[in-house]
Amino acid sequence: MKTWSFSRNGKTLKVKKKTNNLVPLLFLLALIFTASPGMGQDQENSIKWDELHSEEKKTLAALQDKWDALSPEKQNRLNSGAKKWNTMSPEQQKILKQKIQTWKQKTPDQKLKIRNQFEQFQSLPETEKQSLRDAYKDFKSLPPEKQASMMLDPTSKGSIEPR
Repeated sequence: MKTWSFSRNGKTLKVKKKTNNLVPLLFLLALIFTASPGMGQDQENSIKWDELHSEEKKTLAALQDKWDALSPEKQNRLNSGAKKWNTMSPEQQKILKQKIQTWKQKTPDQKLKIRNQFEQFQSLPETEKQSLRDAYKDFKSLPPEKQASMMLDPTSKGSIEPR
């Protein structure tokens, strides 16, 4: 397990991590599993395939034959996801596809551990969540060599100055 200490505004934040970088994956899971503003609307009513916009139909084409058998909740989630997908740039879509592929390659135990970590993160006070986000953002702003050296040395006491 790797541990980094970040000093920011006189506070020290310790981040522990295994060899995988889970923060982007946790963000992806948050995006997938958290409700969108429009998702709570009309959850009880199914969406007819013909009611979907042409862009969503194109994105969800592989599900057309199964669409009517899906629960209204699943239809709404998929439609919401298709709308988000269609607003992404090709580069964002490529990155998301890579993250989904990485997720699919994980073992059930790895997925369970990530879900548990996500739940732990969600249960933190907002100030702690923001501190972790800030520390991660600061870490990612470091040159790759510095990131690598901090990851290789678990006793590294990296100090990141506030911007």
